[in-house]
Amino acid sequence: MIFQSKECIHGLPVWSVDTDTQTVKHIHPKTFETEEHKFFHDYIRYHLHYLEDEAPHKLQSLVDNGEIYQYLSDLDTKVFDAVDRQEELLKANDKELQAANERGDIVTAAAIANAYHAQARDMVFAVMIYTK
Repeated sequence: MIFQSKECIHGLPVWSVDTDTQTVKHIHPKTFETEEHKFFHDYIRYHLHYLEDEAPHKLQSLVDNGEIYQYLSDLDTKVFDAVDRQEELLKANDKELQAANERGDIVTAAAIANAYHAQARDMVFAVMIYTK
């Protein structure tokens, strides 16, 4: 779905976001040049669709106020960093992971690390992606 700002230039919205392609478009009011920004992480798509379903007024407000690009950019950085921090916290005290690393058992170490990554994503997503 495409959300467009109420403010237009030459009949085109100044700001828009396409929740399906994760694309933000902006028409610069002085130069009339169009800037297009795409987001590639799956969690941006999840959050956009969540807002689309649960808080479309918030999404429309972000677009109308010209805040959508900065909002998604900040979210992208914060979620990526939070997942990384949470994963490191989960791995820090795991004796089995430490033993696998000491043995050079990269298969077991990778399996444990992947499980912690998935767990960290679930924890962070519950707090940061699926919230209004």
